[in-house]
Amino acid sequence: MAVATIPMHAAGVKWPSDSCGLALCPRKCSLAACGSAPRSVIMASPKKIWSYAMTKALWFLRIYAAICLVLAGLFGDAAVFAAHIAKPGPEPQILSLFNATGEDVLSMGFQTGRTMNFVRLDMPPGGNDDIENPGALSNLRVDTGLALWLFKDVPLNKAQTLTLRMGDKPVLELAAPKAELPRITGEAQSLLPGPDAGPVCALDRFRPGMPMKDVCALLSAPPQRDDNDAVLASLGFAGMVWAARLEPVQPEGKPTGKAAQVLDHMELRRKLDQETLDKLMQSLYDQKYSPWQAELPGLDINFTQMPSMDLAKQKDMLRQVLEYFMAAGKGEATIMLAPTDILPKLAEADAPSGDVQLFTITLRPASKNIVVDVAAYRESEEAR
Repeated sequence: MAVATIPMHAAGVKWPSDSCGLALCPRKCSLAACGSAPRSVIMASPKKIWSYAMTKALWFLRIYAAICLVLAGLFGDAAVFAAHIAKPGPEPQILSLFNATGEDVLSMGFQTGRTMNFVRLDMPPGGNDDIENPGALSNLRVDTGLALWLFKDVPLNKAQTLTLRMGDKPVLELAAPKAELPRITGEAQSLLPGPDAGPVCALDRFRPGMPMKDVCALLSAPPQRDDNDAVLASLGFAGMVWAARLEPVQPEGKPTGKAAQVLDHMELRRKLDQETLDKLMQSLYDQKYSPWQAELPGLDINFTQMPSMDLAKQKDMLRQVLEYFMAAGKGEATIMLAPTDILPKLAEADAPSGDVQLFTITLRPASKNIVVDVAAYRESEEAR
């Protein structure tokens, strides 16, 4: 029997099988053991085999190229889309604030047209802060707690720093690199009545929970409001006149709106000196209030944990500690007073369990301010 030899021309080609099921290999293979086979199969043309291999490879290349093009398009679109999303907008401009006065700066109001926007700061004397620059020609209102400082036509869009100073009148200094900006003198509007003003309302005419419309009705003139929408007024307490803030709250279960607001708590503020502090403490003692807690630099006192010390000695100890604090003139002190008859119940509680009104006094020697917060605690339905 003749033996056919087939040369290897293309790798990776699936070769046809002979009548025995043996694949025709491109290497030199002996087919004698297979018996006779059609000559057309055994003697396959090398050109046809090469053409078959090339056709298959070409299709593979075409499919591979098409897939690459599709993927490239998808990635390209995704990259463009991502770049579009990630493209940053203009960064907000920062305005650096410096308080070079001896007053607390509670907030600033920026008025552009009819719109007033407030920024809460609570910046002490010598303090600083950074805010987003409103970036427009604005009227500026600075709230110091005891007065409002008013500045007109402030070119904030050109400024990078704003410094507050105090002389006979409040002064505002603006600065920016490579720019000469004006030094603006403002007007101070006191939140305390002048010497020729009439009598003011007494604090005891106001109570937490009363409708705000009744609060405003007691005041002699339409009141101004601060950044928390609190009513600004002058009130009498402990034989002294105070700059007061009467803060509203929206009662639960009531329709939203100013008509439904009620008085939440009251804040009184005036200049701090030893005489003012002594008069305030004596007035609260006369109203049957006693020290509950005190926090001073490096010292925390809970008077309910001193059962062996009688009330008179506790008051005397607090007086001496506060005298030392006032003489040092540094830091901040807080004293909380509660009705004397509930103090034993407060020994084991973080807050009162019944209806009660508490006074919290804050002393700030740096700004020479004394702040009195008057808050009412109401007993919950579960506790009754």
